[in-house]
Amino acid sequence: MTHSVTEGRLFDYGQYRSHFADVPEQAVVWPWPEISKSLAAARHGERGTFTLTRDGTASGCEIVPGMAINVQVVPPHESTRPHAHAWWHLFIVQSGRGMAHVGEHDEPVRLAPRDVLIVPAWCMHAFHCDADEALVLFSTSNLPQQQSLGNLKASEPESVADDSVDHGVTKTIIEGQPDESH
Repeated sequence: MTHSVTEGRLFDYGQYRSHFADVPEQAVVWPWPEISKSLAAARHGERGTFTLTRDGTASGCEIVPGMAINVQVVPPHESTRPHAHAWWHLFIVQSGRGMAHVGEHDEPVRLAPRDVLIVPAWCMHAFHCDADEALVLFSTSNLPQQQSLGNLKASEPESVADDSVDHGVTKTIIEGQPDESH
């Protein structure tokens, strides 16, 4: 791969500032009935089902500068594998009940509708749905910000075909592309 260097230019600061002032943000709504309908028809990945997008594009998933919102579903009586990464999460329980295993705590945190859980960067976390109804989580994160800083480091379970294998084994991943399910 060949890299080239181009010569930078100067831009008037006043015009630079006015460029941002001229871009009004628009309100966006994602109606819950539409989200719920899409969730019912979707395959649920371990790390997430959907990411909200302002305009239907991947770049529109950065709904405010540096932040995205994912919808994650943990099916009834299933669990996610523990993992940690360079971005934080703010989880909001939309529906269902379950447990969050966070950090080094022996006792899981009970989760119920409307609960809010912050998981700092590099804090190991996993979820378990111990009910007959799926655990549906909204997850705000600063993954887009970390990507723009070139920091997509993560400690993820080894990929295995047999889910009965011990998932405590992790590997560090340093890549230029985020895990699309996160």
